[in-house]
Amino acid sequence: MSADPAVFLGTVDDEGRIALDFPQQQRAYCKRKLAGQCVDVIIAPQGAMKTRLQECGFHAMIAPWARDEGHRIDDLKRDLLREVFGEVEHLNPITGEVTMVLREPHTSKLSRAKYHELIERTLDIAAGCGYVLVAPNEYRKAKEAAARKSRKEAA
Repeated sequence: MSADPAVFLGTVDDEGRIALDFPQQQRAYCKRKLAGQCVDVIIAPQGAMKTRLQECGFHAMIAPWARDEGHRIDDLKRDLLREVFGEVEHLNPITGEVTMVLREPHTSKLSRAKYHELIERTLDIAAGCGYVLVAPNEYRKAKEAAARKSRKEAA
């Protein structure tokens, strides 16, 4: 089984019944990949769950930038989170001091929609700094094309 779970979109009616947008796709996937296995079913509002691909893709996307500029990846990630989502005031309950903290301090807590925003804005920010990043979906497509080409050459 792949690390990234399959996501099937649908709607919930007033009675709580789920109607999948493409039920045949879900059945074919389950028949091919999961038949006979126990599975977890997670139901969440659309756009609420980030994907593993987004999480891995973001880090892979910014790693060359951080490396080439001599920054730690976590430092660049923190600066991007600040630039994209901003900061909020935080009252330190121990000292009473007001400090500014990241509005979204952890990528692990971002929704799929916010992760998408982070990736898109990061591409723009990097371009503004003179650095061209490869978007996660473009990287994945290039790897798939290279794998297809390799299989054709091997055949």
